[in-house]
Amino acid sequence: MKKNFFIFLLIIMISLFSLKAQNSLNFKIGLFVPSLSSDIWDINIENLAFNKEDFRDVYYAMEYEFLANKQLSLSFEAGHYKHEEYSMYRDYEYDDGSPIYQNLSLRINSFEINLKMYPIGHSKRIVPYIGGGCGLYAWKYEQWGDIIDFEEETISDGYAESDKLSIGFNGRAGIVFRIRRSFGISFEARYLYLKDDLSAYFEDFEKLDMSGFTFNFGVNFFF
Repeated sequence: MKKNFFIFLLIIMISLFSLKAQNSLNFKIGLFVPSLSSDIWDINIENLAFNKEDFRDVYYAMEYEFLANKQLSLSFEAGHYKHEEYSMYRDYEYDDGSPIYQNLSLRINSFEINLKMYPIGHSKRIVPYIGGGCGLYAWKYEQWGDIIDFEEETISDGYAESDKLSIGFNGRAGIVFRIRRSFGISFEARYLYLKDDLSAYFEDFEKLDMSGFTFNFGVNFFF
C-alpha cells in the first residue's frame, strides 16, 4: 500500500512540474493539540502526574504548493512534532517518600499531499481556503523509567517503544493575507486523523491515537 502511494505521488509530481503555473513556498509554525483518545493514554493519565494538555507542543512545517488554476492547488507538506513528558506516579512512592519516575515521548514526522480549494480565487488580498489529503507519518512512542508491577508488587527499570510508518488523513481550513504580490501570511487550522497498532512491547492495547488539531501561522512566498 505504501509502495503504491509513492508511485502515485511520483506521477503527480512529474505532471505538476510540467505545468506553467504560479507556485508558493510556505513556512509554518503552530501548536499541535493531540486528542490522546486511546486506552494507553487513559491509563497513563490515571497513574502518572500529567494531563492531555501537557502534550500540546510546537509543530513546524514547510509546504510547496502548486497553484494549478484560480481555485485549485496541490501541495506537499513536511512537518515535525515532538514532545517529551517527564512525570511520576500520582499515588505511589518509594518507602522513603521519594517519587517513582516514569517518562513518555511522542514524535511525529509527516509528509502530506493535499488538495486545496480557493472559493474566490487565490489572487485577491484576502483569500480563504479549505482542503484535505493524506500522508505518511513516521512516528515513535516511548515509555521509560521506573515501572510498577501491581500484581507482583515490584518496581523495575524499564523501556518500551513503538517506531512505525503509518498512513493518515487530514482536513484543513485557513486564510491567506497577500501583503504583496510575492509575499503573504496565513492562518490555518488542520485536523489530523492518525491511529496505528503499538509494538509487541505493548500487548493488549488499542491502536495508539495520535490524532489532533494543529493551529498554524505561516509565511508564504509566491513565485
